[in-house]
Amino acid sequence: MSGEAVKVAVRVRPFNSREKERNAKLIVEMAGPQTSLIDPENTKAEPKRFTFDYSYWSHDQFIEDENGVLVGTGPKYASQRAVFEDLGQGVLNNAFEGYNCSLFAYGQTGSGKSYSMVGYGPNKGIVPITCDELFKTIEADKGDTKYEVTFSMLEIYNEQVRDLLIRNNPKGGLKVRENPKLGLFYVVDLKKTAVGSYEEIERRTAEGTANRTVAATNMNATSSRAHTVVTITFDQIKKNEAGEETKKSSVINLVDLAGSERADSTGATGDRLKEGAQINKSLSALGNVISALADLSTSKKKIKVPYRDSVLTKLLQNALGGNSKTIMIAALSPADINFDETLGTLRYADRAKKIQNKAVVNENPMEKLIRELKEENEKLKRAMEGGMMPSEGGGAIDPGERDRLRKEMEEEIKAQLLANMDAMKEMSTSWDDKLKESQRTFSEQTSENESAAMKKKIEPHLTNLNEDPQLSGVIVHFLKTGENFIGLANTNPDVAISGLGVQKQHSIMTLDNDQVSIKPAVPGAKTKVNGAPLTGERVLQHLDRVLFGSNNLFVFNNPKNPVLPDGTPDKIDYEFAQKELAASKGFSTGGQGLTKEQQIAQEQVLELLPLVSEVNAVSEELDKHRSFEVILISGAALEGISSNKTTKVMVKMKDLLNGNTWVWERGKFMNRRYLMQDLYQRHLDGDEEVKKIPNEEDPFWEPPEDVLIGTANIFLQSLAFGLDFDDRLAITDYKGAEEGFISVSCTPCLGNGKPLGDDYFVEEPKDLIGKPYHFKVTIRNAEVHKARYSKGLTVKYRCYNEEELTKTETKSGSLTPEYDHIRIVTLATVTQDHLDWFDQGCITLQMFGRQEDSIADPRLLKMSTKELRQMDTIQETNTRRASVIPGPGTDGGEVSQLKAELLALKRKQDIFQKKEKRIQELCLEWGKKPVEEQNFEAFHRAITAASNNYSNKLKAKVSMITTMIQGQKFVQQHENNTIEEEANSTADRATNGNPSLGSTPSVDGDVKDSKSCNIQ
Repeated sequence: MSGEAVKVAVRVRPFNSREKERNAKLIVEMAGPQTSLIDPENTKAEPKRFTFDYSYWSHDQFIEDENGVLVGTGPKYASQRAVFEDLGQGVLNNAFEGYNCSLFAYGQTGSGKSYSMVGYGPNKGIVPITCDELFKTIEADKGDTKYEVTFSMLEIYNEQVRDLLIRNNPKGGLKVRENPKLGLFYVVDLKKTAVGSYEEIERRTAEGTANRTVAATNMNATSSRAHTVVTITFDQIKKNEAGEETKKSSVINLVDLAGSERADSTGATGDRLKEGAQINKSLSALGNVISALADLSTSKKKIKVPYRDSVLTKLLQNALGGNSKTIMIAALSPADINFDETLGTLRYADRAKKIQNKAVVNENPMEKLIRELKEENEKLKRAMEGGMMPSEGGGAIDPGERDRLRKEMEEEIKAQLLANMDAMKEMSTSWDDKLKESQRTFSEQTSENESAAMKKKIEPHLTNLNEDPQLSGVIVHFLKTGENFIGLANTNPDVAISGLGVQKQHSIMTLDNDQVSIKPAVPGAKTKVNGAPLTGERVLQHLDRVLFGSNNLFVFNNPKNPVLPDGTPDKIDYEFAQKELAASKGFSTGGQGLTKEQQIAQEQVLELLPLVSEVNAVSEELDKHRSFEVILISGAALEGISSNKTTKVMVKMKDLLNGNTWVWERGKFMNRRYLMQDLYQRHLDGDEEVKKIPNEEDPFWEPPEDVLIGTANIFLQSLAFGLDFDDRLAITDYKGAEEGFISVSCTPCLGNGKPLGDDYFVEEPKDLIGKPYHFKVTIRNAEVHKARYSKGLTVKYRCYNEEELTKTETKSGSLTPEYDHIRIVTLATVTQDHLDWFDQGCITLQMFGRQEDSIADPRLLKMSTKELRQMDTIQETNTRRASVIPGPGTDGGEVSQLKAELLALKRKQDIFQKKEKRIQELCLEWGKKPVEEQNFEAFHRAITAASNNYSNKLKAKVSMITTMIQGQKFVQQHENNTIEEEANSTADRATNGNPSLGSTPSVDGDVKDSKSCNIQ
């Protein structure tokens, strides 16, 4: 049987609002089926080129018509319809021929996967157009073929399968089992609904989306981390020439994969719990399956394909390398900030196109199918009765292990029996009966939806916001006149919400005439309006944003009074609300004037803020005594290289019982958050072991480690001139708050550490190149403000490109440690890089404090995590930061650097003043000599020796005097008189000036008027 390659298409979307705001650069180009990617860091390099079955340009060359549909204005633009005709129509044609079909979308979060698959508003995607065309084709067929279409919709999140057509799924999700006869996996008890029209599919999709949204909020899940699988089973039943009923069956899988994670997951590498937290395990497993299948298609060796590594790959086994005609569409971001992610997506797609599938037409007589199922059931029953276990002689098996294996086999056989019985029941049940039941519920829901749509136009209500535009606006809560209690469902509130941080009675919204007000129902109930905490009653305006707990985000709509406050846009989306929340925490959200590194930092801040809020809520629910906060630390503070201005977005975890803190990189936090979610899900499922989890397995626990209190920078400009640096520097934390002081010096010296002398000075730093250089770093003492750091204080630093940090002794029991640390640093041969380090670099002193796993005040144990966090927030209020992402003009150490430069300039000024004084003395001495002793060559040598090349301005002065002497020699040659006459002539010129030299000042003039000798 010959194979058929997986078809692969890529599609690039327009810039989004954030990218436009930042003036993003376009890095994707397309020509025919070829896609090119430009490296924004090296635009002159050859672009990376990939060739696919289709490359769709949807970035520009389009307008929106009066119906809101995007239509092309140029030949390159690929519309939704054009994509369907290439991809969706092929799926449809293959389904009618009886082939299994699969279409799945891949790409990073926000790259446009859902737009291509589902679409928004009137711009319908491949899935709805395919379904619509399917029923149009069925209706147009006037023959005797009977068509049966069933619809199912599921979601895979955290390796759990949820049926999206039912509201209450079992704890732990639905089971996934293998059909031993077919060798394929299926979901046990997944609801399959009969549908008779495209409108019914549309309604079922909306129902599934609403259930998905509610579940995501309840489980604290992030929608972009979940895979959605829509399965349409399409059966064509007709009689063959022998008069037997035959069924041609096609299974159409439409898969919207979770957003691929940002390529940089730095920080998770060293996490002790990394092995236990496989973020987006399904996507990793899918990548491994695709790689194995790609290798299989080009290699004669037998390669095992790891389908069993995840739930997703089990269910997609047929789609990849099996009995299916498969299409993959990869969504691309066009912006330079996403270069790494876009490159990863293109490479992923490039591997997928090598996969070979072996699709066959699925056509069998109905009677044969039923007969085979009955026969298989009889075999299964006999197997269960016979035991089917290895004999005792087959090897020693522990009795306990034997019983466990027997129990597993019995469960598998029972499950397969039930599955077969369900299949026979499906075949024997009248299709018309199934369709009538489905249409009855569909009619009821349609009536409810029409009623809700009418109410939205006239009644105040709340609509949800979600990071996935598909999930925004699907939850609607109407407000009645009077008080509306908002809280958990088990308290019978007027508006039932659930999720982290929601109280039984959370808030009260009061509708009085056309006005709605909101207030907390109980003290401590966390509610925010437009990013600001709700502390008392306030009136809501149309399109205000309301956040209940940590992740119930809504927009308030008031059609009775639709006046927008100043600054409120006509349309509110999730990104706007998140920026607002970030701004309320002091984070900058403006996009203008930011470097690429700052843009990435801002992206990560907006990504992490809701996740940190979520983790804080989990900590409160599980009473873990931990608090989390997004912080930004300059790369200079972390690495000790002041030229590195990159800002690192990190998460600080704080032990609320003893004040210990830990700083995690983004990757480590994402890793731990995944485990925290899993722990919380187990808690919701009633797992009592969650309360007994040992520290080593607890994602909230970390062993004590030294904490970075703050940093101070020794700027090195003085070393380039051979001058000393001595100062008492402020130690500042990542917020710029003063944590203490440290007294240091940095002194040029001999190789043995002896000083060079007060007169040593380097006028031209380049003169140091090629020579050895030694300097002494001295850390005398320090002073730290906070008492909790008295358990031990250590200073660490590195010079130039050293890999190892130098550290002082650890001083315990004092907040004013005396270090008396001295280190001689030797540069064997000075290079230009060393001079650049002197000029632009620094030595960053990192002050670390020892932490111990102890409780400062036993009374804190009696307080809940929520109470401790409230107390900690109050304590932190006075030191709260005002701004974050360093932009143009932010300090970042410039003040310290300027101070160091000032000290160096003062030292140079002192030396210059001494030299100037000496030159003035020489001028006076030579001016008092008799005329016959005024030898200008000797005078020139004395001046040159005094200046000793210490200053450019001194050089200018010496140059001026040299010019004057050359002029004197010119006069001497012309007069050519006796030595006495020459001396008299010279003395006369010194007194009266020489007209032939124009404005050149005379030596005597300089001597008589001392101001002329001042260094200006």
